[in-house]
Amino acid sequence: MSEALYTFDDAARVVRIHRHDTPGAWINYLSNGELHALVSQAGGGLLWWRSPSVFRLTRYRFRHLPADAPGFYVYLRRPDGSVWSPSGRPCTLLPSRFCAEHRPGRTAFRAERDGLAASLELFICPDHDALVWDLELSGEGELSVFAYAEWSQPHWELDFKFGYYFQCMLHTGWEADEQCAWFLPHRSGTPLVSETPLSWFACDAPVADFDTSRDAFIGPYRDERDPLAVARGQCSNSVIECGEPCAALRVPLVLQRGQPRRLRFFLGAVGHALRDWEATVAKRRATLAALRQPGAVEEQRAKLDAWWDRHLARFAASLPLPEAQRMITIWNPVGSVHTARYSRSISAQATGERAFGFRDTTQDALAITYRDPSWGLAILRQQLRHQFADGHTVHEYNLWERRPFGLTVHSDEHHWLAMLAYAIAAESGDLGFLDEPVPFLGPDCKPAESAPVWEHLRRIVSFTESHLGAHGLPLTLHSDWNDIIGRFARQGRGESVFAGQQHVITCRLLAELARASGREADAAWFDDCRRRQVQALETHAWDGAWWRRAFDDDGTPVGAASCAFGRIFLNPQSWAVLSGIGTLEQRRRGMDEAGAALDTGFGLKLLHPGFATYPQVRDPFSGYMPGTGENGAIFCHANTWAVIAEALLGRGERAWKYYLQLLPERVIAKVGAERYTGEPYAWASTIIGPENNRAGWATITQSTGTVAWMDVAATQYLLGLRAELAGLRIAPCIPRSWPGFTAERVFRGCRVRLEVDNRAGVESGVRRAWLDGEELPCPCDPAQPCAGVLVPAARLQGRSRAELRVELG
Repeated sequence: MSEALYTFDDAARVVRIHRHDTPGAWINYLSNGELHALVSQAGGGLLWWRSPSVFRLTRYRFRHLPADAPGFYVYLRRPDGSVWSPSGRPCTLLPSRFCAEHRPGRTAFRAERDGLAASLELFICPDHDALVWDLELSGEGELSVFAYAEWSQPHWELDFKFGYYFQCMLHTGWEADEQCAWFLPHRSGTPLVSETPLSWFACDAPVADFDTSRDAFIGPYRDERDPLAVARGQCSNSVIECGEPCAALRVPLVLQRGQPRRLRFFLGAVGHALRDWEATVAKRRATLAALRQPGAVEEQRAKLDAWWDRHLARFAASLPLPEAQRMITIWNPVGSVHTARYSRSISAQATGERAFGFRDTTQDALAITYRDPSWGLAILRQQLRHQFADGHTVHEYNLWERRPFGLTVHSDEHHWLAMLAYAIAAESGDLGFLDEPVPFLGPDCKPAESAPVWEHLRRIVSFTESHLGAHGLPLTLHSDWNDIIGRFARQGRGESVFAGQQHVITCRLLAELARASGREADAAWFDDCRRRQVQALETHAWDGAWWRRAFDDDGTPVGAASCAFGRIFLNPQSWAVLSGIGTLEQRRRGMDEAGAALDTGFGLKLLHPGFATYPQVRDPFSGYMPGTGENGAIFCHANTWAVIAEALLGRGERAWKYYLQLLPERVIAKVGAERYTGEPYAWASTIIGPENNRAGWATITQSTGTVAWMDVAATQYLLGLRAELAGLRIAPCIPRSWPGFTAERVFRGCRVRLEVDNRAGVESGVRRAWLDGEELPCPCDPAQPCAGVLVPAARLQGRSRAELRVELG
């Protein structure tokens, strides 16, 4: 692909994609928090209300051909029978000029052919559960505009399995007075039937004809590329009481040169349709009437943009590298909103069936909390309600689906709660939430006894302390963060070095919270637990040149020089630095060895060498082929911790190397867009490693744990503005060649502007600092040469703005 495949306009916060046929579906998310959509650069995508699993409104094909279809399609038909679409797809006749634009919350297509110019923008209204299709046309002559989407049975999995039955449990309709088509599925026998949404589709101009039967619109042995109704030039006004539904409207126009015409289509939903049918119909009518008012669409678009303006304004930076600046200030925080809303459930690759992983959701909230602590606190409360009284948590849960929880017990999941609770307290300065009562889950997985948030946090530590193995390290249980590490703990005796490092961090953070909230006895207990875990790790986890990964059921080390496969793992090296175990020399040595063994030039592999698998090995470490997944792929989520570790070591050159080489647009430049396939503005989950012949392929994008941690790594460790209970720590870590940079962020209501002066040409270390012209003390701690300077919270309290200047050296 040429470099012209895409371009960024950072001032407009937009990525422009200049061809519809990118190597994969490059998507954007549209949402108001209740109604959601994803849409690709070619108009493919789907719409759902609340849950893409059980309240799906339109269909989308995953991993099937034709790819990235169906979607939100507009057909422009001339009287001569020629038909094309502003989004490029689905028609075979293509525009002569095309551009797709993704920006926060909105996607637009701008195209032209044979003197007809079309602009189609999609976004979801903040105040209404409706997806707006804002179409503007310029040209001359007669034209028929067809707008089309394929409605879906709400429950995606059951639709896939049993749709041939459920097609008799639905009907569609047309309301002539409203000029509105509608669809109501009603599969009986499900607890969610009363919550099923009513879907509807309408326009703000008179509709000549319509179809609500997919068979009538598409025709036999045809598809979205050449629908029968479009070929004929009109719809058949089909209404069905069984079959496959769709939403198709035709609006005829006569265009006059120099007089653009605008059409707005609205694809909406009303939830709980069968609880009160009359109220549902009334709400649909009211919504449609409101959206047809002059200026209504413009007002909704302005409200949407204002929300994104406020969210993105919480952190800003001006950097010497434009590609890093755009990712840090635009696309990474945009992606963090998406993962906070959807976790790993839905993307162009993920079908929406995956539940909310406990560890995933808790980590995702870290990137939300520094911008909106109240949102982070809401997620924490939600998470704590999925914790059992002994301190462990569910593995996964659903918000709307009413499915059983995932109940496998993992050694890591409860620990992420401590990180989130600390982040909320540090950002807000309010410890009152620690006393809020939140119920535990009972043995029957229903809400049971309530306890203060603080007690929930204490039981994180008590659970791990009661599940230690022969080396004094946490038992791996079903697994730790690496799900397949449980292969070494099937008999229940395996131990996790990674979980031990987590335990050290948890005890440190909770001890700090305990002292800040007057809980000295708890602080002393956490200190003791931390001391004993550090001793166990330093005694048993160091292999001589790097940190081991685990111990198996027989006490044999995993991730050691003696291992034929998986000799070195990335995570224990980075988390040794994060947890502060071992000597400074050991921490540096571990990261040096990881870099030497794992760096591919476009990311660090999770482990090396990859484990052999079937059929050569009867009982392998994993079914993953070497170089894929957790068996030696470039697991980008794990790379984020390597970035943080190098920043904490003060090694700016290496920290930024690891960060920059994973930037999607840099990977695309290195391996090619055709091989990478992923979006240039969205982090990947994994990239196939060099041990595999498809090295460079981004297998999963968008819905990934990389998003939140790269956000945290860049803003809080590379640029170095991170909240602590005592105040705002400033500890930049940058390449020596950078003369400096500026950044600003909101901390407890005060917008702090930071100017960093690096005339000394160093990688880290704050030599002098001034707050509003007054010099701050910069204590020199030989044990923490890269700790930076702490701006006490009291110095910023009650202020709206502050100016901070630091000299590195």
